[in-house]
Amino acid sequence: MLEQIGLFCFYGITALEDFRTKQIRLIEIAVFGIIGILIDVMLRPYSLLSIIGGVLVGVVLYVFSIVTNEKIGKADALIVMVSGLYLGFMNILVLLWISSVFAAIGGGLFLLTIDRESTGDFDLPFMPFMLAGYMVLMFINQTGGI
Repeated sequence: MLEQIGLFCFYGITALEDFRTKQIRLIEIAVFGIIGILIDVMLRPYSLLSIIGGVLVGVVLYVFSIVTNEKIGKADALIVMVSGLYLGFMNILVLLWISSVFAAIGGGLFLLTIDRESTGDFDLPFMPFMLAGYMVLMFINQTGGI
């Protein structure tokens, strides 16, 4: 339960920051990463293989961020790495899927409400959708899981 509250706070802080400034400070990611490692060492909520898999999902996103010239932000990828420490492989995949669906819906609604010629390219902050996705994942896990 403690790690759920911590992760909720992490997503809340970074979502607010991402929405307001479209940037996320690395110190927040580092602090929650260290806390995640301590939780894994002390509580062992997931197997080592699941934790490594969860972190590797973030590594793949980080490489994708580099290859696509940050179409996915590097900070978002680092947050997914840290989330893998807390959630393990399967939960981080489900979280990314739910968050991506929310982002697609949000982006579609945004495109429907703006003048496309005046905006050109726009950056959609991902962390608010990750926060919403995490709330759905917590609900799913509390009601019986996947």
